[in-house]
Amino acid sequence: MVDVQVSQMAASVGAATGLVAMGVGSVTDQAGEAISGSALLLVSAMVICVQVILRALRDTATERAALAEERDLAIAAQAVVASERERMRADLARGRKAAQDMLDRERRALFQALEEERFSIQRRAIAVALKMESSGMLDEPPVLHAGTVVRLPVRQPMDDAALAASDD
Repeated sequence: MVDVQVSQMAASVGAATGLVAMGVGSVTDQAGEAISGSALLLVSAMVICVQVILRALRDTATERAALAEERDLAIAAQAVVASERERMRADLARGRKAAQDMLDRERRALFQALEEERFSIQRRAIAVALKMESSGMLDEPPVLHAGTVVRLPVRQPMDDAALAASDD
């Protein structure tokens, strides 16, 4: 940075010297001195312009500060996203655990109800069997008696004359 300031000062001194030389050469009608003064002025002005351009190109402190701020914001955003993702994972895990616990409770309740119903059916079946046994229904099978077959008369086919007579 000190070198840039020294070269800027040297270029400014050269521009001033060129301006003085150009003025002296113009007033005294010495063309060589006026031309060399204007050449020195132009070269000094170009050096100053190049230094200003280089300083503008090299001075990236504001850009670096902005980039560092953006980087910090990006890192903070990544941390927020990671913590949110972790929170969502934990919420999903808790939800799955709660759903599994609820399913287990319902399954146990259904199996308990099924066992109670099965026990009730068995108890009723035993009660019915005891009643059947005490009433003697289970001792011997009932005797089937041969029934009487009723014979129906056989109808004789009717001829056309009898059919016509029955219509009158």
